[in-house]
Amino acid sequence: MQRRSFLKFFTFLLTSLSFKVSSNNNNEKISFNHGVASGDPTNTNVIIWTRVTKVSNKSINVNWEISDDINFLKIIHSGTTKTSAHKDFTVKVDAKIPKKYNGTQIFYRFICNNNFSPVGSTITLPIYNPHLFNIAFCSCSNYPAGFFNAYKEMAKNKEIDLVLHLGDYLYEYEKNGYASENSNELNRVSIPSNELISLKDYRLRHAQYKTDQDLQLLHKNKPMIVVWDDHEFTNNTWKSGAENHSINEGNFLSRKINALKAYYEWMPIRESNNKTNIWRSFEVGNLFQLLMLDTRLISRDKQLDINDFFADGVFDYESYEKDLNKPRKLLGNKQFSWVKNTLDKKYKWSIFGQQILIGPQYLPDALKKIDKSSVPEYMHIYLQLAGKKLPWNTDQWDGYPKEREKFYKIIQNSQSNIILAGDTHSSWLSNLYDVKENFIGIEIGAPSISSPNGVDLFGDYANQIDNQYLDENDNLIYTNSSFKGYALLSLNKESARVVYKYVSTVKSTDYKNIESPTFDIKHNQPIKIGA
Repeated sequence: MQRRSFLKFFTFLLTSLSFKVSSNNNNEKISFNHGVASGDPTNTNVIIWTRVTKVSNKSINVNWEISDDINFLKIIHSGTTKTSAHKDFTVKVDAKIPKKYNGTQIFYRFICNNNFSPVGSTITLPIYNPHLFNIAFCSCSNYPAGFFNAYKEMAKNKEIDLVLHLGDYLYEYEKNGYASENSNELNRVSIPSNELISLKDYRLRHAQYKTDQDLQLLHKNKPMIVVWDDHEFTNNTWKSGAENHSINEGNFLSRKINALKAYYEWMPIRESNNKTNIWRSFEVGNLFQLLMLDTRLISRDKQLDINDFFADGVFDYESYEKDLNKPRKLLGNKQFSWVKNTLDKKYKWSIFGQQILIGPQYLPDALKKIDKSSVPEYMHIYLQLAGKKLPWNTDQWDGYPKEREKFYKIIQNSQSNIILAGDTHSSWLSNLYDVKENFIGIEIGAPSISSPNGVDLFGDYANQIDNQYLDENDNLIYTNSSFKGYALLSLNKESARVVYKYVSTVKSTDYKNIESPTFDIKHNQPIKIGA
């Protein structure tokens, strides 16, 4: 025992000395104010991330360590990397993990000028099939709209192996913009105060989000796989513009480049040479493959504008339906080719992590009778589509029906498809069929973390609207627009299970947990209504 203790001490001493030799940082005072994070785990590697807060703009060396023990008695990998103002002093390492630790919990930390970061926990994805694998997924975390209580619940849930964030990780609006009504009262006023346009703007907003203690706890405890949606850039982005970008805000391409650079700096995501190609895949044994898609930025053609079909207050339904069915790109040829080449029938489950609802969504007829004064003015035009069995949200796959059919055709040969979505701030569970009524798979739409949803728009009437949606959308199994939270997908070889985990409020840190019904998913079979 004495010999073993001496060897541990000697190893620690050598490690400490090597840090002092390699750091060469002139003892500048630093801190790790934005926590740590891990992401994009593969069977062999995982990204670990932090950010160094410091006064000067001089570049600095940062050491990192990975251990199989939370006390770091045994270091299984370590190294030194440099960060600088060019990276906003963020640190990102693609760490290769020894095979013997595959699929097991490991710990990581950063050291700089004798300061230690918080200790993070992460995994590599199992090479062999686990008995059960649990994926939590979420979207739409709006800082001024409320507290990130659902992040805290995910962080505390020891059953969760992996977290997917399906976009709108942050919002670009100025401090008095969307969902900011209670921001002063909640002490959650957006920084910077202006709308995000410059690189500095996007960096500051990312930094603010990562000061949130619940988000820090989630990143510290769980590996995360992320994909952007529109608000990481600006509302209703498409490849060459956005609804929330005007001429006086400068060149859209410059704004997009600024947002992209800040995103890759501040998120625990693996980077390729082409930063715009965010699509990538992950595998666990032959249990499942996860394909993360981009339906937002790279190939998307401009959305159909529903306002263009109004003349003197009357909606032109015939022209709208005709224009809706014109070819319009969403994934684009390059990504379609990647999906086709990557999809492999050996996996029991093929899961698609992407941003927007793919199943058809029709507004229920009863909405025509709603008092217009009770809903925001921007919603009024949509009410004319209530009961018409026509898509109303052209920003979703509904606005790109030919692209949807092309996607369905590519994925119909897999064993069993589950398509995940965010964006809507509400919960959805649907059976998916192509135009020939062939069953394609199951769609699971995640609620928001804090962004407003149906209950914020319609109050107590939200539950009635949910029921009307179920009555008039044949493929819809479940919906809930009253609660914020996340979805939990549990996978084994025989079946999958989904349950929505809700929090009672986001306007206070004093909340209760609310759980939805549980839904079982069988291989390549629709969910039965009422199941």
